[in-house]
Amino acid sequence: MSAQGPSSDTAFRRRLVLTGFAGLAVAGAVSAFEHHAHTHRPRKQPDGQYRKLRLIWANAETAPVLAVAYQKDFFTRYSLDVDTIPSPQNGNEALDALAAGKGEYAVAPALTWLPRLYGGLPASLVLGIQPGAFRLLVRRDANITRLDQLVGRRVAVPDKNAADKFFFAIMMRRKGINAMDGITWTDMPADNVVDAARARTIDALVAHDPLAWQLLNSHADLFSELVGSTTGHYADRTSLVLGAAHTALDADPDAATALTLALRDAAKWANQHRDEAATLVADDTSEVSADTMRAMLRHQPAINPVTGHLLRDQIAQYCDELQLIGLLPDTEAASTIAKRTTRNVLSG
Repeated sequence: MSAQGPSSDTAFRRRLVLTGFAGLAVAGAVSAFEHHAHTHRPRKQPDGQYRKLRLIWANAETAPVLAVAYQKDFFTRYSLDVDTIPSPQNGNEALDALAAGKGEYAVAPALTWLPRLYGGLPASLVLGIQPGAFRLLVRRDANITRLDQLVGRRVAVPDKNAADKFFFAIMMRRKGINAMDGITWTDMPADNVVDAARARTIDALVAHDPLAWQLLNSHADLFSELVGSTTGHYADRTSLVLGAAHTALDADPDAATALTLALRDAAKWANQHRDEAATLVADDTSEVSADTMRAMLRHQPAINPVTGHLLRDQIAQYCDELQLIGLLPDTEAASTIAKRTTRNVLSG
């Protein structure tokens, strides 16, 4: 994906988003899709003003919701011309770019956002876009059938994505396992993981889709999935979250409202049209085939965007869990941290 969006055709369309189309965008925002997709309309509606925004999104080229937002003109419906900043490789890199002022908005996992926000990153979380697809893959010949058998083992973290590691450390902590200290976590480029597993220099790896899905299905003889976030109560929780810099929220709060609505609507559409969303992603990247993306999306949780008090409640749960593994202090209530780090940009 270029800095101008997922494809040249999309970039061209976005160039056509001129002030004269503002009225059409507002009309689109209350189109038949809107009518059927939302039973409760937000109290605050966008003002229809044309805006050009900069969005930072890790691995943006394989993000179905973003592909839908561009190619199905959800950004255009809200009079937005969105430039996606050249793709960071993980959530921390995305937040580094936000802190450096390279964009006004960023998308990263909640587990990556929260330690950074608590540490002083001046931003607020405004939209939970979709649940995570974290997977813990074990080497088939390592004889690992339970989480406690990972203690003392080498577990690879292919893209240095902190959220992958934190998610499974939390899952294990709830079972009384100190994974943060008891496992040898090893940062390792994704290209080296297969060779390392065959050489038995790693016993397992934590990753998220599409990488985890590709490794699991392309090397079924080598890896099996021990646990993941795509089933059970974890599948109902948001993970990928849109945040806005405080400078952007203060200067133009209506811009955050428009972007939140555009991505919310794109997420709902992607969930209802998974096969087509998969095709849109495949059209924009050579990393994942359409068949692979379709199969992957069919095995992922519902893409269910959340805002307002629902987002705040889920963020509070994440805060509580990060406190469990020592990544947030327990001197402050999780609900208080959540209230301070989220904002409802759809309220009147």
